[in-house]
Amino acid sequence: MSQLLPVPAMATITLAQLLKSLSDPTRLAIVTRLADQAAPVSCVLFENLGKKSNLSQHYRNLRLNGLITISKAGRHSYLQLRRQELDAYFPDLIGTIVAANHR
Repeated sequence: MSQLLPVPAMATITLAQLLKSLSDPTRLAIVTRLADQAAPVSCVLFENLGKKSNLSQHYRNLRLNGLITISKAGRHSYLQLRRQELDAYFPDLIGTIVAANHR
């Protein structure tokens, strides 16, 4: 049984909030990797980006700023980009940022 952690409603998220969250290189790398995934992925995918304690804070920031969802199943966490919702409120923003980060 998995538990989905709460996320803010899209209508409450601002562009400045999203951009501030994505200004950190580690958080940008996480979002860039998640953009290529259709289903939730284990946080193990991001272990090479830093220590678990630091990564937990990055995941929390991304969740609280409306960029990702986190579901917990036992001791494992699974992340997913809120791509459809983000694209509805901020058209092409994530795609543009991810494409620029790939350059």
